[in-house]
Amino acid sequence: MFMSKLRITIIIIASIATVVCAVMLIRTTMQYKAADNEYSSLEQYAKVGGEDPSSGTESSETEEVKEQAVEETVEEEEKVLTRNYNRADFPDIAVDHEALKKINGSYVCWLYAPGAQINHPVVQGTDNEFYLHHTFEMQKNIAGCVFMDYEVDPMLTSWNTFFYGHNMKNGSMFGHLKNYINDKSVYDKEKYIYVFRPEGIYRYEIFSFYLDPTDSKMYYTCDTFREYRAYLREATKKSVRECEARPDPDLNIVTLVTCSGSGSNKQRFFVHAQFKDYYLF
Repeated sequence: MFMSKLRITIIIIASIATVVCAVMLIRTTMQYKAADNEYSSLEQYAKVGGEDPSSGTESSETEEVKEQAVEETVEEEEKVLTRNYNRADFPDIAVDHEALKKINGSYVCWLYAPGAQINHPVVQGTDNEFYLHHTFEMQKNIAGCVFMDYEVDPMLTSWNTFFYGHNMKNGSMFGHLKNYINDKSVYDKEKYIYVFRPEGIYRYEIFSFYLDPTDSKMYYTCDTFREYRAYLREATKKSVRECEARPDPDLNIVTLVTCSGSGSNKQRFFVHAQFKDYYLF
């Protein structure tokens, strides 16, 4: 009788656990689907081959940003910032920054990394927690959205500008970032990462990518020039392959980070790219 009751209890517990797992799976799937639908709708604001929305109708704010960028370029000539006047050297994508800003006031730029199939709007919150669990349209969702570290300058002047995104199983967000490490040909074909801002397009060349522990020491923006040089040396040393680009401490970088693996095998995947040139609209 005792064994019979015990067996029934085990069956009940197992059944409840199965139902709970099924409900969680359905909920996760629905949230993934909702996030996919949202980001699919946002693609209309980054049209391939489209005319730049700001062309001929620039707002005074956008014009001020552009003038500021030019002034900063003149002031920082010693940093060898390269302005490229050839639009054909950059992706044929026109981003409607004004429309995206109206959807979410925290919007700062559009991130395009063809090698990792990343083509997303980017936000910057007041911390690095909110957008881990909220979409671009600020809907609560485990998929979150791509966001810039809250402590860096959205104008891309920080030594190291961090971008974060979930490693989604369906490949969205930063789900394909691992392409660089899983397929050697990806880096050979797509060495650049692009950041679209209202005043222009910034191009960065990948110089390092690798897996690191969850408590990695590579999560910092550097406070001194000496720290930054040390950071670049360490990032280059950690790379799983030797890249063509060699980091120059006089130029800043962008770093894309996502999680990799699970449980005791959980790690972080880093991709570093150094500023190469920019195109002003």
